Amino acid sequence: MKYLKFLFVLLTASLLAACGGGGGSAGTASSGSSGSTTTATLVVTLTDSSGAALATPHTLKAGLFYLAQAQALDSSGKPIANQVITFTTDSTLVTLAAATALTDSTGVASVKMTPLSVAGAGSVGASMSYTASGATTATTITGTAASYQVTPSAATGTPTLSLALTDSSGVALSTPRTFLTGSSYKAKVTVLDATSAPISNLVVNFTTDATLATISPSSALTDANGVATVQIVPLTLTGAGSVQASASVNGASYSSSAVSYQVTSASVAASLSFVSATPTSIVVSNASTGTKLSTVVFKLANGQGVGVSGQSVNLSLNAQSISAGVAFVVNGTTSTGVQTLVTDQNGLVSINVASGTLPTPVLVTATAASNSSLTATSVGLAVTNGRPTQLRSSIASAPLSVEASPGGTSIIQGVQATITVLLSDRMGNPIPAGTVVNLIASHGQISGACTVAIVNSASQCTAVWTSAAARPSNGWFTVLAYLDGEEDFVDANGNNQYDLGESFYDEGQAYLPKDAKASAYSAATDQPIAGGTIGTAACAVTNSTVIPYMIPNTCDNAWTSSIRVRLGVTMNWSSSYATLTSSNSSTSGITIQVADDLGNAMPSNSVLTGSMSCPSTVTTTPKVTLSRGKTPDSIYPVTVAVSFSDSAASCTLSFTVTTPAGSVTTGTYKF
Repeated sequence: MKYLKFLFVLLTASLLAACGGGGGSAGTASSGSSGSTTTATLVVTLTDSSGAALATPHTLKAGLFYLAQAQALDSSGKPIANQVITFTTDSTLVTLAAATALTDSTGVASVKMTPLSVAGAGSVGASMSYTASGATTATTITGTAASYQVTPSAATGTPTLSLALTDSSGVALSTPRTFLTGSSYKAKVTVLDATSAPISNLVVNFTTDATLATISPSSALTDANGVATVQIVPLTLTGAGSVQASASVNGASYSSSAVSYQVTSASVAASLSFVSATPTSIVVSNASTGTKLSTVVFKLANGQGVGVSGQSVNLSLNAQSISAGVAFVVNGTTSTGVQTLVTDQNGLVSINVASGTLPTPVLVTATAASNSSLTATSVGLAVTNGRPTQLRSSIASAPLSVEASPGGTSIIQGVQATITVLLSDRMGNPIPAGTVVNLIASHGQISGACTVAIVNSASQCTAVWTSAAARPSNGWFTVLAYLDGEEDFVDANGNNQYDLGESFYDEGQAYLPKDAKASAYSAATDQPIAGGTIGTAACAVTNSTVIPYMIPNTCDNAWTSSIRVRLGVTMNWSSSYATLTSSNSSTSGITIQVADDLGNAMPSNSVLTGSMSCPSTVTTTPKVTLSRGKTPDSIYPVTVAVSFSDSAASCTLSFTVTTPAGSVTTGTYKF
């Protein structure tokens, strides 16, 4: 009896071991140790694009897409969320949009499947590395793969093959398509069926003239977009050829239109172009400052725009440039003759051009020695005078009227204004950058010098004036800039140089006036400026143009290229509080003059306002209108016309002046 009981227990244990947890289609667990039990399950299914399960057998049609799904459940059958699932399949049959995906709250992970245009059977597998609750090591769970059959979709109607030629980076070649020897290109065909759907996984054959180019490989499969691409490498033989693509679809042969090309040698020049002139403006050779040499560059290129090296290029100057003294400088030697240079590895030739004694536009012409039809001419290069002249230069201050005194002889120290000097030569061209301008002031402090720079294509420099020491007794003062220049003249024959007998503007010795309001030079107080050509003759007035800041009887009655260009600006040292003087007063308006305590301008851009107040017996308070809202940037007092919209009888006008520093002056006027 005991023996029978023992056999029954042994048989029961064997049966339980054979069951092994069940559900082989749900997946198996492996942790690397024997005797483990299933800790989770992974169920793999296939659906259509909407998520509906596919009927068995699972058939996938090319041209559509499907979903591979795997649901992860723990040992109690609950969904496992945020679990990484890895999918695998036969890549020759199906393309997966991603190899991994995370499970959602229902434990489901999905990836997109796109079948290729090939027939065959395969399967999709899924697996995960899962650590159960309370476990210390991860378990690999592998779901049972879901099988499928791929059925290629037949192309609808007559297919089209569209062929294009591109460069090596895929950019389409412009017409006429040129292949340059030594470079590589691509032939790209797009195959679509009659519904414009791409035909994928189709073998396309490419052909061309084998004496002009090679195609590698000679055939290629179309991708999911119906595109197949091969490389084309032109050979050394030049000439015209074409590329054509063909394919067999549903047992019939189809071809693209032939696309033509021209093979051109890399060493054959097709164009010559002007590149640059650096700098574009140079000064005459006898100028005391400035650049007198420019480098002119040309490029010889093939049909692809690539520079052609080792080719001879002839360079020449135009006759006008040569007559003005312009010349080439080659290896330290000047010459006006034609220069033959050889292009470098980039197809470039460069030559130095030196200025002459006269201003002139400069034209350099380049011509390919091997092909005279390839030619180019420089643009924008000119020789300028380089020396400033009185009539072409100017000076300005911002502001003109500075708030630098509370009134009387007192000063507000440290108030500043910006002085800008703009200089041009006789032709109105900029003078050389780096030219130094001297500055002096009758009152206050001024930067001793400024250096000319080219700003927005204009030659100019700036300095700073600062209030200091004593205020001028009459409020006005002068800032004077000066530098070496030449006298202006009337170029009657247009040869860009002064000729005896031509009218000129004689300039005598310059000076700085101590009294900016004085109308004439005072030897007792004014400051002469040394330098330039100084004579003892009276200074003639040419074309009614009076040269400023000039000491009488210091001219020489001869044109000279060595004088002091002098540029002065009269400024006002204004007070903070206004003097208001009224006139033309009536119930319809009033005129008010606004001045500082010395009768000059108030600080530039002082704000002007007016308001009216009336007793309660006046039913309508007039509106006040001013002819201006600010004082101008000027050294002179300003007159403001104030008008009223209605009668101002019995009313009082308040007129207020507010300086940029905030000082306020108010005048009241009763009507």
